[in-house]
Amino acid sequence: MYFDKHLCLFHLDVANQTELFEKMFKKLYENGFVKQSYLNGIMKREKEYPTGILFANTGFAIPHTDSVHVIKSQICFTSLKRPIVFNDMTNMENQISVELVFMLAMSQPHEQVGTLQNLMNLFQDERAVKQLKECSSEEEFVEILKQSNVQ
Repeated sequence: MYFDKHLCLFHLDVANQTELFEKMFKKLYENGFVKQSYLNGIMKREKEYPTGILFANTGFAIPHTDSVHVIKSQICFTSLKRPIVFNDMTNMENQISVELVFMLAMSQPHEQVGTLQNLMNLFQDERAVKQLKECSSEEEFVEILKQSNVQ
């Protein structure tokens, strides 16, 4: 996987998707993983193809955009202090209260499929999900991923 332990935001308090996306983009941009155009790309794509998904009563979001906006592949993780609403990726009419967000920045289009499969496996691991919600340090985050065989 494409996790860098420095690209985590824990218990972030944001009012909406725009604020969330701006903070996550800033983390990716300042670390040299995405281009300036990434933020507009992610916001536009989320409106057209929402990324909210519900697993075992936990709302996740996996915002991503085209590889043209990415310099180097990476994933930024954020746990939210208060859930925010995302539309459901399988039915845009449904809304999901999202608590955990994995923002993907993939420089090669083919990387996305394998990454999404690994994340879906992680989302089904109830122990790991509970730990991710409570996690408050980069070291804890890395250990949770390691225990769940996510790299």
